[in-house]
Amino acid sequence: MKITPIAFESLGVRSQCTLVETKDIRILIDPAVSLAPRRYGLPPHQNEVDKLNELKRKIESTDAELIIVTHYHYDHHDPGYVVSNEIYRNKTVLIKDPLNFINVSQKVFRAPKFLKSIEKKASEVQIGDGKKFEIGSTKINISNPVPHGADERLGYVIQVAISDKDDTVLFTSDIEGAPRGEHLAFTNEIRPGIIVIDGPLSYLLGRAWNEETLNNAMKNMEYFMRLGLHTAIIDHHVLRDLEYQRVLAPVIDVAKSAGVKVVTAAEYLGMENLQLEARRRELYTYENKPGKLTRNMLNLMDS
Repeated sequence: MKITPIAFESLGVRSQCTLVETKDIRILIDPAVSLAPRRYGLPPHQNEVDKLNELKRKIESTDAELIIVTHYHYDHHDPGYVVSNEIYRNKTVLIKDPLNFINVSQKVFRAPKFLKSIEKKASEVQIGDGKKFEIGSTKINISNPVPHGADERLGYVIQVAISDKDDTVLFTSDIEGAPRGEHLAFTNEIRPGIIVIDGPLSYLLGRAWNEETLNNAMKNMEYFMRLGLHTAIIDHHVLRDLEYQRVLAPVIDVAKSAGVKVVTAAEYLGMENLQLEARRRELYTYENKPGKLTRNMLNLMDS
C-alpha cells in the first residue's frame, strides 16, 4: 500500500486530499482545494493562490479508478469551480449520502450541484455510507455517518478504511480531532496501522470552540494512539494554528510512548511544513500582495 497526501494545510491549502494505491486499485479521497476567504482580516495572499493552482493541477493529473467524497464542504468536494470535474470521467464515485444525515446547505444546494456536475461523466455513483467493497485483495470499509466535529450544525461525514495484505489506513475526514464518543467507534472496529486525521480547530478557541471541546478531542486522540497504530498523519484543521505542536503535545507524548510516528502530511512526504494560511499576516508584512482570485475561486470560498 502506498499513501500520498496530495493537498493539505501543511502543503499550503485547505484540503485533505489523499491518494491510496494498492496493487488492485488507485483511490482518490476528497479531491478538492480551497482557501480561507479571510484570515486575520486579510484575503488570500498571492502565494496561497499560486499554491492552490499548483495543487489543483496535481489533483487533476492523479489518475485514480475510484474517487470517494466524504461530505460536501468545498475543501473536500468541488463541483468544478477550481478542480476540473473531468477527473470523474469514466470513474466510479462513492459519495456521502446526499439526503440523510446531512445539514441543510449541503442537502439543498451543495450535494445536488455536485451530483449534477458529474452525472454525465462518472461511470457509476454509489452512496457509500455504512458499506463495504472488495476489489481483489483490497477491502474498502466505509463508516456510518458521524458528526462533523462537536455538533451537527456542520453536518456529517463518512470515514474510509482501506486495507490490503500489507496494512490498513483510516481516513477520518472532518471529525475535528474526535471530540465526541461517536468518533471512536469506527477506529475501534478497524484498528488501523495508519490514521489520517484532521485534528482540532484550536485556532478557533474562544470563538467556535471552547476548552472542554478541545480537551475531549485531545483525550480521544490520545486514545487512538494506543490502538496499535504505527503512523498518525495529523493535519488539516489543526495546521491552521501556528502553535499546533504545542496543542498536540499531549497526543505526541502518548504516541511516542506507544511507538507511533506522528507527522504532518508534508513531513510524511519528507517536506517542510508550508502553513500559508496560518502565516498570512506574515506574508502580507513581507509582501503586500493580495491574491488574484477568479470568480470560480470566490465561489469555492463561499463557505
